[in-house]
Amino acid sequence: MGLFDVFKGKTPELNPRIALAVGLLFMTSADGAIEQEEFGVLLANLHGDERLLDDAMAYGKATKFDDYLSASANLLNEPQKICILLNLADALLSDGHAAPQEQALFERFLNGWGVSRSTFQPHLDVIIKKNDHSVLK
Repeated sequence: MGLFDVFKGKTPELNPRIALAVGLLFMTSADGAIEQEEFGVLLANLHGDERLLDDAMAYGKATKFDDYLSASANLLNEPQKICILLNLADALLSDGHAAPQEQALFERFLNGWGVSRSTFQPHLDVIIKKNDHSVLK
């Protein structure tokens, strides 16, 4: 234990809700920063649960991505993984494009959770159609 470890808060235990929030944090910060607009979308995805966001931020600060990915892979069942992946895909496509670093991170989620592209592709197609507002012109 370090001299100043007494000032560190307790890291929350990972559960499916925190796994969703942490995943969204990692995804929205994939480009290096979370913009104010992205923060609003993130909080909306968590239904305004600021406590959940606080727990996720504490967990995310204390945990490397690969450790989170491994722990969440062991924790989550298949429907929970798909639910989180849907939220991640929707978040990364919400601004109309997927940055290369976001795409790479999403691939890491798929691989780390053992979800094939072919399994997820139909879900992604629906999200892409949902976000394609060009058809409304």
